[in-house]
Amino acid sequence: MYVTGNPIKFHQAMAACAPAAINLQQTKLAIHEIQAETGELVARDKAAKAFAILNKPVVVSDDSWMIPGLNNFPGPYMKSMNDWFTPQDWLRLTSSLTDRRIILRQIVVYQDADGQQLFILDIPGILLHETRGVSAYAHATITSFDNGTTSNAEHHQEGKSAAEKLRSPWHDFAAWYGKEKL
Repeated sequence: MYVTGNPIKFHQAMAACAPAAINLQQTKLAIHEIQAETGELVARDKAAKAFAILNKPVVVSDDSWMIPGLNNFPGPYMKSMNDWFTPQDWLRLTSSLTDRRIILRQIVVYQDADGQQLFILDIPGILLHETRGVSAYAHATITSFDNGTTSNAEHHQEGKSAAEKLRSPWHDFAAWYGKEKL
């Protein structure tokens, strides 16, 4: 049971888990998400709350976006930043940066009665100099995982995750789950 309301995250998880014959089911829950300095704390808390509500094994994820040129801002606060910022705000904030790297830290947490299992992986990308595409996530219009060929928003327009063809913590989860639980 994958607890998420985000269709892009669900699509990426399904793509990574399908080869391992893991059929994830999406469940949406209204869980108050804590604010914390790391995405790991956010994801662990979310998993514990989801497990307490459903009383069955759950998987949750959390994404933190770190821009090294901005001292790894916004980190786990990206969701709020996307609520506040437009694509043009992101361009203004990053336009003078010489370090154009951005890092997506993906965190997946499995929770059952025995505890939690954590999977974390950093996916490197770059910041674009112009907006491209349309997405519900403002930063996606200026980020790319393929060295600028395609913006993440352009992938979102196709209903896909820009990271779905890249190694992710979902691959590690699928390998672990296949050995431990299937």
